[in-house]
Amino acid sequence: MRTIFIILGVVLALGLVWWLWPARVDPAYWDEPEPPALTDVLEPRGRLAGADLIRHPLLHTSEDVAIGPDGAVYSGQHDGSVVRLRRTNDGWEGETAAQVTDGYSVLGLQWDGDGHLVAAAIDGIYRIDVDTGTVTLLSTGETEHPLAFADDLDIGPDGTIYFSEASWRWGAGTGTPQYAYDMAENRPYGLLYALNPDTGEMTVLQDGLYFANGVAMSADGQAVFVLETYRYRLSRYWVGGPRAGEFEIVAENLPGIPDGLMGDGQGRLYIAMDTQRLPIMRFLHRNPFLTEMITKLPESVWLRAGTPKAFVLVVDEDGNYLDSYHDPDARFGLLANVVPDANGDLWLGSLTEPVIGRFPLPE
Repeated sequence: MRTIFIILGVVLALGLVWWLWPARVDPAYWDEPEPPALTDVLEPRGRLAGADLIRHPLLHTSEDVAIGPDGAVYSGQHDGSVVRLRRTNDGWEGETAAQVTDGYSVLGLQWDGDGHLVAAAIDGIYRIDVDTGTVTLLSTGETEHPLAFADDLDIGPDGTIYFSEASWRWGAGTGTPQYAYDMAENRPYGLLYALNPDTGEMTVLQDGLYFANGVAMSADGQAVFVLETYRYRLSRYWVGGPRAGEFEIVAENLPGIPDGLMGDGQGRLYIAMDTQRLPIMRFLHRNPFLTEMITKLPESVWLRAGTPKAFVLVVDEDGNYLDSYHDPDARFGLLANVVPDANGDLWLGSLTEPVIGRFPLPE
């Protein structure tokens, strides 16, 4: 009996310490809806099993992918480098095209009209001359909150760089999964920016976003789309035309956890879904007190979400679902980005796996 009382006392003491221990997050309540059924065009038919995988020792992940004018494949890395891969008769040869930052992840890549590669790294926006490896800092932010989590970007017809900052509150730190704390806190710390690369002038187009992520221009260049990862939605900000300055939600309650976004210039948008929607995230969003308690535990305990079930969702610019391509074997882990090219291929980047995928689109 005495042993039982000792055990109970220890358990109660540990529970009291756990309860009193300062929390890192202040979670907000959200009655997260049930996701749509994966039927019709959303049906997981496993077609990404037919994607080719590119591997190379320089690839640690492939958060974003950009196809060069010469056919070379570029990918940003978490050590701050941009890797260039070229196809050879024996496979793929690789090299470091540029060292963009000193240890801050390169999360977004896009070509500008002058043939330079523009990169969104966590701490700023950079221009890269891929022929010489020269890197020019365009902006680290001149707003109330200096850039701490620049994420994805696209470039308008006039050269304006539109990019997202996932979370000014939970800027990504070395070795710490800050994105997960943003998800747990569930508050709108994300922003959408416009940057003039010639003057460095930066404008906040929209704030109050829930982990602002993928960014893509509309086919006519009159609007820019942005994904909110932890609200599972696609929105549009009009940068030109009669609706200039308006912001609207295009699609809500998306069937997966959206990450990267790219348009094909023909009115189709390709959304990289890290994975299908997760019951654990719905539980956390609906139970803020328990979320606060759970996030006091080591990340290795509460971040375990099982095997990813990534896929690509294709929508039109009004948010209508057109098709989907699913990864049945988790070869891409958490799918981070998808890039359509002029040859009818999709290039696939991973947040967690050292691979790049190439998937020939069906006719």
